[in-house]
Amino acid sequence: MTDLNEIRQRISLIALAEEAGAKFDAHHTRSRCPLPRHAGDRSSQSFVLYDGGRKWKCHSSCPSDARGGDVIAFYMAWKGVDFKTALRELSERTGSGPAAPVPVSPPKVWVQPAQWKIRAEEFIAYAQKNLTDSVITYLIEERGLSEESVRAFRLGYNPQDTFDDPSRWGLDGKKIWLPRGVVIPGLWKGEAHYIKIRRPLENDPLGKYIPKWNARDVAPDIKFGGPRGGKSILFRIDWNAHLPVLILTEGEWDTMILWDHAMDLCDAGTIGGAQSKFDLLDLALLTRYQKIFVVHDDDKAGDKGRGYIASLKEISPRIESIAPPAHDLTDYWRSGGDLRKWVAGYVAEALQHTIHPRWMKVLANAQRE
Repeated sequence: MTDLNEIRQRISLIALAEEAGAKFDAHHTRSRCPLPRHAGDRSSQSFVLYDGGRKWKCHSSCPSDARGGDVIAFYMAWKGVDFKTALRELSERTGSGPAAPVPVSPPKVWVQPAQWKIRAEEFIAYAQKNLTDSVITYLIEERGLSEESVRAFRLGYNPQDTFDDPSRWGLDGKKIWLPRGVVIPGLWKGEAHYIKIRRPLENDPLGKYIPKWNARDVAPDIKFGGPRGGKSILFRIDWNAHLPVLILTEGEWDTMILWDHAMDLCDAGTIGGAQSKFDLLDLALLTRYQKIFVVHDDDKAGDKGRGYIASLKEISPRIESIAPPAHDLTDYWRSGGDLRKWVAGYVAEALQHTIHPRWMKVLANAQRE
């Protein structure tokens, strides 16, 4: 039987990545992504090694099933092979010869440490206290949010880069990077499950409202940071009024502006990214809706997401992908588009045969506004 630990110990992830074409920096931690399925810009150093060079992650445009892991996961992503094939070929590299068939156990379910949520709540409260008038102005003028939404989504601001003790988050290993920027908590039933921090990159509108990016901020190609150990959720689905129609967007910004402008017309949530896919819990939560619209950004990554949603429609006709009115919903609002009217049109179409007359009047008024 193949010894997985022997493969991980005897095969260098750095050497394997360099064989695939990676060219690391002086610290052997960052490189352009060498994987063939990387769909985006290869000029940035989005391929990162961590945990002492034993694990990797692509922070850019690799598909969700090939975005990080150990040396075995890298070999699978590089060669395009399954788990058993990767074990057999890697075991041959160790000199132990062909491996015997390996029984594949079900993946372990990762349980988020209770301490992570405690420390996350402390950090969110800290960020809320540091929310300046200029950041609020950014959220209103650049993101289309009201002050009510800023409070409701518990948005905040981290004024400086911090490297926190991992034990405070219930984790081991390297320190927890909390970059400066706008803090977006991923909340589920009142508890934080992940935290994203929107950083002020070079030539970024955010730089007009908070100090611009500088060399001390490091990693100029990473738009979003935040503490590791977070757990993906359907952002803010639990918080909704459970109206008949749900509109899912690609990210948190579009979900927040959608909720702000049309909270009485539909529920709003995010799928968490263009390459994200629903798990069984997500699909169970979606069964409450009469109609589910999914709007991806107008780009190549969004095209892939639309293809995934099209495959789901074969399972349930209630799920439908719709085209964005601009690159994304926030850009549509910035260009002067009437987001509320856009939403009302889809909701009225979805419920035209079942809608209560009083609510139809609300939708009609929204379309005329």
